[in-house]
Amino acid sequence: MNSPNHLADGVITFRRARGISLAVAGLLAVASVLAVASVLALGGCYSFSGTTLPAHLRTVRVDPVINKTLESALADKITKGLEDGFASRSNLRKVSDGGDAELITTLTEYSHRPQATSGATVTSYRVDIMVSVRFVDHVKGDTLYKDDRVPGFGQYAVDKGETEETGQKIAVDNLVKVVLDNTVSGW
Repeated sequence: MNSPNHLADGVITFRRARGISLAVAGLLAVASVLAVASVLALGGCYSFSGTTLPAHLRTVRVDPVINKTLESALADKITKGLEDGFASRSNLRKVSDGGDAELITTLTEYSHRPQATSGATVTSYRVDIMVSVRFVDHVKGDTLYKDDRVPGFGQYAVDKGETEETGQKIAVDNLVKVVLDNTVSGW
């Protein structure tokens, strides 16, 4: 017989034959919807701290940058940039003595070169800095990060009123980002 219920009977019979009743299929559908809703609702509860530092590290000492160049004020600018960077990108509290971790940095190279010209006039310059960095875990006695050639560079345009100091600031900002990416986030 081909009644409207015959088709429904066939579906019910097919599901029962596969071991799934309508009630169980309905419960599975409801459970799936609830699971998806829970994941979406709880997604806002997670926050990413942006750091992969070991949990036992709570404090950091950022040593004053040792300067092996002729640019005397640049080391202080790098030190300040690193201190500010650790404060904003990590949960480590800055200390001036001791510390669970220590950042040791040496400014090893500085250069200031013409980058572009227009005729006989230099229109932009490039500032390059190079540092050596060690990030030490004093709790476990490990060196967490070491690199003797960490670069930073900055370009500035003379025709826009920018100066060598502008290039230095950009170079320091780039350098600080590289150091923090490798000490706070990336090792």
